[in-house]
Amino acid sequence: MSLGRRLGDGSGTERRHLDKRGSVQRSSPRGRVRGRLLALVLLVAPSACLVHEHRVGLGPVGVGAATARQYYFLFGLQRINDVDAQRLALGKTSFLIRSRMSFWDVVLAPLLAPLTMTSRTVTVEW
Repeated sequence: MSLGRRLGDGSGTERRHLDKRGSVQRSSPRGRVRGRLLALVLLVAPSACLVHEHRVGLGPVGVGAATARQYYFLFGLQRINDVDAQRLALGKTSFLIRSRMSFWDVVLAPLLAPLTMTSRTVTVEW
């Protein structure tokens, strides 16, 4: 028998493979589903800690929004630029501030990391 050849009773409920040492390795459909679910959780879970929201007043009551990027030095210990949420809100008294790691922040991360810099996207909705 060759490596990776399927063995079984033909029921389709279990797959057996020969590993490099010639011993039979079994993988059940339940184990594959569990593995895929674990992979999905590991992909989605980190995004939960990357978003911070803060409501001011009643929160967003209109259809306006403004976005700016905040840069940090020494991996977040020192702010490089100042993003003023009140200025982004154009003087409104009710708005939502959302600070998150956007797609472009992830793209910039490998370029900024050698400089010990990070970035976050700040969005103000009013």
